[in-house]
Parts: sequence; structure tokens; C-alpha cells
Amino acid sequence: KEFVAPTLQVGLFKPPNELSAAVAMELLYFYALAHQTAFDVRWIKKRSIAELLIAPLAERLIERHNLDVRAKCFVRSIDVDDAMKKVTSI
Repeated sequence: KEFVAPTLQVGLFKPPNELSAAVAMELLYFYALAHQTAFDVRWIKKRSIAELLIAPLAERLIERHNLDVRAKCFVRSIDVDDAMKKVTSI
């Protein structure tokens, strides 16, 4: 709360709860890249976070669970069938 939230607010001019996880990871990655001496990290050299993490995760969710993965979408509500313990609509 003391580092991540203010960094996202200043970097993207939006509260963190309005940002996707992918956007937050991208900003934090580039922030750390600009301050390399302050962070002990393993750098992604050839691909973006979206290519290395998000795309494979989306592919796996589609293949294994037949999910509809959409980019640049905001989920406003999730309807759950309590009896079946399944999501019925988003």
C-alpha cells in the first residue's frame, strides 16, 4: 500500500483498483527498469510481460477451461449459480 498504490497512481493517473493486473505489472516493470540499482530482479530481455506471462496464461485458460478471454474489457459483475457453484455470466 505504501509503495505500489502511489506508484500506480502517479504513473498512470488512475487508482490501482481501476487498472488491470497486466497494466500494473508493465508499469512496475518499467519503473524497476529505470531504477535498476535499487532492485534485485531478473530482467525480461526479449519479450514483453504481455507476451511472456499474459498470453500463455490466456491460452491455457482457453484450452483447459474453454474460457472466453478478452483484452481491454472491464468486468462489472459476475453472476454465480450457487447450486452448481459455477459462474453463469460476466
